[in-house]
Amino acid sequence: MADGLLKRMLREGKIENVAVRSAGTMTSGGSPASDGAEAVCREVDVDLSEHRSTALTGSLISWADIILCMEHHHAARVSELSPSASAKTHLLAEFGPPEESLEITDPVGMPTSFYRVCRDQLFECLKGLYLHLPKLRDRQDTIAVGCDEKSIELKDLICKHLQEKGKEIEDCGPFGIEGGDDPSAAIDVGRKVAARLASFGILVGASGVGMSIAANKIPGIRAALCADPHYAEQSRAFHDVNVLCLGSNFLEPDDTSLIIDTWLGTSYTGGEESAALQVFDQLDGVFSDR
Repeated sequence: MADGLLKRMLREGKIENVAVRSAGTMTSGGSPASDGAEAVCREVDVDLSEHRSTALTGSLISWADIILCMEHHHAARVSELSPSASAKTHLLAEFGPPEESLEITDPVGMPTSFYRVCRDQLFECLKGLYLHLPKLRDRQDTIAVGCDEKSIELKDLICKHLQEKGKEIEDCGPFGIEGGDDPSAAIDVGRKVAARLASFGILVGASGVGMSIAANKIPGIRAALCADPHYAEQSRAFHDVNVLCLGSNFLEPDDTSLIIDTWLGTSYTGGEESAALQVFDQLDGVFSDR
């Protein structure tokens, strides 16, 4: 029901480039919408006759920028399949009226009147989400940038280059000589990318090795140290790398700009069912609690 309602709202609002998919935590997939769901959606000009259920998978979780659940146990299942997705997982009712419960009860097996109540709850919450969409999309277009204390000059040049290219950036610092090999910038950038608060991250260290190690400790991050445009292109095309690491001791500003432009200009070609990405997600789950 939420899938159909939100798609209708997007069509009516002429909002493009937002993809909506629904998935169940207790289905093998392929089932039609229930009679109750189909009936009450038909009342508001939403046609669910072609809908078929889809099972929630790790690759589908990876695909999503934001995951919206009806009940807490749904959110728990998302985290079980992909611990790194917890930051982008919300209860849909978080976007609804503040006085209402944060859980929306599944009406499966209940009379049509229960489906109607559920539909109206979903609609109210989706209206709140709809109002937040521009903000969500803007922050996802942001590139988070950070460095160690030895690479501030190159980091500042990178930020200037990205802004000249029309990119939105969030400078995660540091902003002066702060001393020590502090990994806080790597943590800040990594968490923003993992939580979909930024689309990509760029980290600069003296060698870049420490930054890449620190960033890869964060579930959901695939960081790669790239010394030239070829490595940058390969990292995006085949491994969907979302954090680029650079070594300031070994790069001139012009070389750095070329690497960044190549990296940002390359799309991932492996598809959401990539065996490599599924392995990366599984490793997140294995090691995130250690």
